[in-house]
Amino acid sequence: MSRPLIRAMRAPTPLDPERAWDYALLLLGRRSCTAAEMRVRLERRSLPEADADRVVARLQELDLLNDRAFARAYVRSRTAGRGRLGLARELRRKGVAEDVVDDALADATDEAQGRAAAELIRKQAWRFRDAALDNAERAAAARARAFALLARRGFPSDAARHAVEQVLGEIDAA
Repeated sequence: MSRPLIRAMRAPTPLDPERAWDYALLLLGRRSCTAAEMRVRLERRSLPEADADRVVARLQELDLLNDRAFARAYVRSRTAGRGRLGLARELRRKGVAEDVVDDALADATDEAQGRAAAELIRKQAWRFRDAALDNAERAAAARARAFALLARRGFPSDAARHAVEQVLGEIDAA
């Protein structure tokens, strides 16, 4: 059988409003999500938009679906390897409102960001061993790779620059 045929055979059955509640609880039992993600999942199962909105509103009334709590937990669990900007980008992609994102990231101070960036560079130090070489060109390339890693992970440029200089300076001294 071809893949499209197999996918068509496994296509999810459309939800009626009664089964939508059970499906939403099943999804929340697997992992927490945002209201926007829940709405998309329900609509993907051919639930009309109005019914999906009613299910999401009921879940929010019962505090089973709470974007603010989700954002705080998300930030707490992913602070180690990501910067404030990266976390904000991920939360926005998940449909979290801007004010909720700002509240969740309030504890991510510049000092905490600097420590997290330095720790990430220390964990990845084997990638930047060229920084300890006498060859200035290769050392500069290693510093650029370290900075790029932190930038991709969403660390602010000043925290990234300070962490790169600090940690690669430690590597040079060793």
